[in-house]
Amino acid sequence: MTRSLSIRVRTALAFAGASMVLTAAVLVFVNLASQQSFARSVPELPVGPPDGTVTPHATATPFDPATPGTTATPFDPGEQEGEPATLRIAADVAVLQWQWSAVGIVAAGVLAGGVGWLVSRRMLGPIDRITETTTRISASNLHERIDLDGPDDELRRLSRTIDALLDRLDTAFESQRRFVAQASHELRTPLAVQRAALQIGLPDGASPAEVVAAREELLEQNRRTEHLVESLLVLAEADRGLDDRTTDLDLATIADDVTHGALAAARRADVTLACRTGTAPPGGPAHPVRGEPTLVRQLLANLVDNAIEYNEPGGFVAVLVDADGLTVENSGPVVAPEDVAGLLEPFRRGGTGGTHRHSGLGLSIVAAVARAHGWALTVVPRADGGLRVHVGVSSV
Repeated sequence: MTRSLSIRVRTALAFAGASMVLTAAVLVFVNLASQQSFARSVPELPVGPPDGTVTPHATATPFDPATPGTTATPFDPGEQEGEPATLRIAADVAVLQWQWSAVGIVAAGVLAGGVGWLVSRRMLGPIDRITETTTRISASNLHERIDLDGPDDELRRLSRTIDALLDRLDTAFESQRRFVAQASHELRTPLAVQRAALQIGLPDGASPAEVVAAREELLEQNRRTEHLVESLLVLAEADRGLDDRTTDLDLATIADDVTHGALAAARRADVTLACRTGTAPPGGPAHPVRGEPTLVRQLLANLVDNAIEYNEPGGFVAVLVDADGLTVENSGPVVAPEDVAGLLEPFRRGGTGGTHRHSGLGLSIVAAVARAHGWALTVVPRADGGLRVHVGVSSV
């Protein structure tokens, strides 16, 4: 589609045309008015005959010796040639030109001001619609849009930008409402289990075995609640942004530390865990990145922990740190490609595998941390089962 002229171009053309028409009208008006006024104000000039006698003006009284009060006017060659009359005419013309020019300038200014007001009102009218719509929209009616029609100019592009912003806000608000509902449900479950353990597991006259069983159940639910709250805090911190808290980090060193810390959990799950990193150059880190230390470590820990949790006995977890970033690959149940996007949502767990000890926020935290750092996150299901998660980090 051919792009329409912008507001600036259309306004310039409108004012240029109006200025040309008004200027031409003013000039024609001033010239015609000056000529008419000049013609009415110029008297008939005397004309000297060839014999040297004076021919008086048509309005002059001729000399008559018999008439008292009349005198003969001697012939003046300078005046006869019209020099004083020409000066008077030139002075009159100059005065008239200034007068009519002033009238024309004032008239042109008034007309141009009126045209400018009408044009600006016509051109800037959509701004009122944009203002009214954005003022009316709130959290309860984020579905409304400006949807400005007309030519593809600056105002329509502005309205599309605001509509896109409203789309993002609507998505964010909806995600936030869904997150709050899911978090409330997740927090309510361990609290209900703890209450049931107290009411049912500890009746009056409970035996020592029942007390021990209730205590173990309460401790397990307490650990789950504590882990859930910690995960929520990390997720909120990642969504809040970094606020210039980044520093230079060695991604290879962090990956080694996280991997060694998860070896015990891997052995209990009968999963082989291996980490491969690049060799550090002399006097420098192997893979330097710019990031927030706590969040980057949490990202790695969640990826490794999830890879161990949602795996199979005899499976593997491979951690690779190279120039392209970080890759965590694991075996496990087959994941359908259409289910991958849902795994990044809060409180979404894998359909099979796992001990359900997780809060369902692992990959959500990974996505939030990557988003906060501006890193690219790619999650791809493996054909043999499991996932391959790649985080494309930005090096220093």
